[in-house]
Formats: sequence, structure tokens, C-alpha cells
Amino acid sequence: MLLTKKQQQILIGTILGDGHLENNGRGARLRVDHTLKQEDYVRWKHAEFGSFVTAKPRVIRSFHKTSEKFYERLHFSTFSSDVFLEWKNLFYKNKKKIIPKNIQSILTSPLSLAVWYMDDGYKRNDCNALRLNTDLFSIAEQQLLSRCLKKNFGIDSKIHKKGKSYCLYVPQKSSKKFCELVRPYMVDSLLYKVSLTP
Repeated sequence: MLLTKKQQQILIGTILGDGHLENNGRGARLRVDHTLKQEDYVRWKHAEFGSFVTAKPRVIRSFHKTSEKFYERLHFSTFSSDVFLEWKNLFYKNKKKIIPKNIQSILTSPLSLAVWYMDDGYKRNDCNALRLNTDLFSIAEQQLLSRCLKKNFGIDSKIHKKGKSYCLYVPQKSSKKFCELVRPYMVDSLLYKVSLTP
């Protein structure tokens, strides 16, 4: 079984965001985990990957030692497939998620951009600038992503210091264009992320 073009585009955004690909048997599978507040979004992803899932999303409860609190999340996994293994080999090195050097030929769809933003982006409270939580990646990898946003979507972005790490920052001059690009693909419950103030 192969991924449809739409499934590929959603997968790309998911990998750039909160999704994880993991080896399982002879292939790999996609793990999707989000907070309970994002139930609509999880169920949308579950439906989109319907041909690759056998179980419904379920609540997982785990204990965080540092905060000494229990946290709940909504989870589902696809079944294992060589299809996902191909993407894992592209986006992972030594069990760590990476940005491929040819990301400009991979991240080309506004749908992928929207999923990435729904997963890992937000609008600042004090202005209309946007942030993408890319602190998992090196500065060199974030530069690859920034150049990709400019070349493929005409979106200006900067690498912005965030505490002790760095993330991609879309300034106000580009945030309107970014939001217009992704808005048609946003899940209704996450439209607040593209609601810019006048």
C-alpha cells in the first residue's frame, strides 16, 4: 500500500512537527500524540491516515517525575510499513530527527506547512508575529527551513532566540501571507492560530 499525495503532504508536516516515526518489525510506523484539547485535530489526522490505522485514538496517562504530575494525551499509531520506513530514513539519523538537505524539494505544499504549524506553531500574544518550535533542530537545519520558506512560499523568517534555544520566527510583515496560505487547511478548532489582530 502506498501513501496518497495528500497523506504524504500531511506526513511531511507531521514529521516536522510533533509526529514520530519509529522502527517496528520490518518497517516503521507513525506515532501521533497531542493534548486532549486537540482531540478534533487528532481525529482529523486519524481519519486522513485511515488506510494505515486499525485502532481508534486512545487516551494515555503518564507521570512526569520533574513536575510530579500526571498528564494525559490522545494517541494513535499507524501499522508498520515500508512506506514509513522510507520517510524515517530520510528524516532521522542515529535515532534523531533531522532536516534533510533537500528539504526545499520536500516541503512544497501549503497543506504540509499548515500541519507543521498546527502541530508546532503559535501566534505571539503581544503582536501578529508567529513562531514555529524548531528548537529540536540545529541552527544550520533551521537555516535550511528558513530558506525553504522563502523559496517555496515567499515567507520571510528569522532564527529567534527563545530562552536557551532557538526557533523560527515569522515577523508581522510575513505573518499575514503565512496565515492566508495555511488557513484553508486548518482544522476549525485551531483557527485561532491564524486569527491576526487588526
